[in-house]
Amino acid sequence: MLELKNITKVYETYDDKVEALKGIDLKFRDSEFVSILGQSGCGKTTLLNIMGGLDRYTTGDLIINGKSTKDFKDRDWDAYRNYSVGFIFQNYNLIGHQSVLSNVELALTISGVSKKEKRSRAIKALEEVGLKDQIHKKPNQLSGGQMQRVAIARALVNDPDIILADEPTGALDTKTSEQVMEILKKISKNKLIIMVTHNPDLAEKYSSRIIKILDGKITEDSNPIQEGEKIGTSQEKKYGRTSMKFFTAFRLSLNNLMTKKTRTILTSFAGSIGIIRNSSNFSNFNRNPELY
Repeated sequence: MLELKNITKVYETYDDKVEALKGIDLKFRDSEFVSILGQSGCGKTTLLNIMGGLDRYTTGDLIINGKSTKDFKDRDWDAYRNYSVGFIFQNYNLIGHQSVLSNVELALTISGVSKKEKRSRAIKALEEVGLKDQIHKKPNQLSGGQMQRVAIARALVNDPDIILADEPTGALDTKTSEQVMEILKKISKNKLIIMVTHNPDLAEKYSSRIIKILDGKITEDSNPIQEGEKIGTSQEKKYGRTSMKFFTAFRLSLNNLMTKKTRTILTSFAGSIGIIRNSSNFSNFNRNPELY
């Protein structure tokens, strides 16, 4: 399903180069719970971003369902992120003025799914993480653990093959962290979960495989794929359309403006003053150019 072949990543600055990844070779099973461990700055988040199509590798190749990504165009990466990968972030990345249900539905906005199906799939995903009774609440009415479960539901709603989690328990207490990890472990029975974490105890307890990385290189793999091992039967996905209808974009923009009425009014007022002032200055210039 997912394979990295001699992946390198080099970040260039105006006077230096930083080699974040140095020849990463990895192959993953269709369903397993993989934890990537390493100290800050070792390259683990860069590795996760490359696997998720959020960042581009410098050399090497990322193989997705047997297909090279070397010639992927932007639309190919968009389709991959939308249909094959679900993302879970440490800080949840929920939209504060949207309901829990709307936050999850948003992941389906560019998938060409009907409104009825969007709602049905979002409710089902929230039910899977135990939040069906919270669908009409706003994120600020939830606990940290509940917000992270909303983020998990959002990652699941498009039925991706891969779930990528970047420190999903980093902002949670011990008890809540274990609850979130139990959910991820359950999901890993049918999907590939790849999680970046600083917590070796949680990784040991819940993961089926631990990969350690140091200075951009893999130093240890507790359960590597053996030669000849069957790793799954995933076929290349048929990607759908990844565009947002004009009406949908307009509705979301209008909703965003209406939930921040004061800021919108002040911005419009300030802009009007600027236009009037510039018009006045231009008029004065036309009448008395020698003053300018």
